[in-house]
Amino acid sequence: MSKKKIIFVDGYNIINAWPKLIAIKDNISLDASREELINILSEYQSLGEEKVYLVFDAYLATGERTIGERVCKNITVYFTKQKETADQYIERVLDLTGKRDVIRVATDDSLIQQTILSRGGTRLSSRELLVEYNNLKNQMTRMKVKEPEYQQKNMVTLDEKTKNILDEIAKQLKK
Repeated sequence: MSKKKIIFVDGYNIINAWPKLIAIKDNISLDASREELINILSEYQSLGEEKVYLVFDAYLATGERTIGERVCKNITVYFTKQKETADQYIERVLDLTGKRDVIRVATDDSLIQQTILSRGGTRLSSRELLVEYNNLKNQMTRMKVKEPEYQQKNMVTLDEKTKNILDEIAKQLKK
């Protein structure tokens, strides 16, 4: 059985590190920056090979909050319970998974980075995650630019007469 590839992302840590997300948080709202991060990581997951778990902590939150796991735009988003940090949640999950899966954690928090390394995971800084995301997008863009070239090489062209004959056969088959 092959190991699953998983990346845990410390949501607020990334929001407070990426210039685009800081600007959204400061000029619009924290909710809008969370939504943009979800959009980015959903695209990241679709371009890459890892299952994304985005963790937002509720350590200082008060009042009603969504707690627990939900799937949003194809990634798993987890909101911790009150007085639990994202780091604590990630550490707990790392302990449960052990070395069954290949786990990376994206955070700039040096304490959790050391914990991750000592528990068999790999750390990724917020900057490295952004570079990976941009590289994946650039690879996809390069492939799309070459795509028409590939399609033309494999495309069979038909003259109008042959196309009409095939259309007639298709109509008769539908009857």
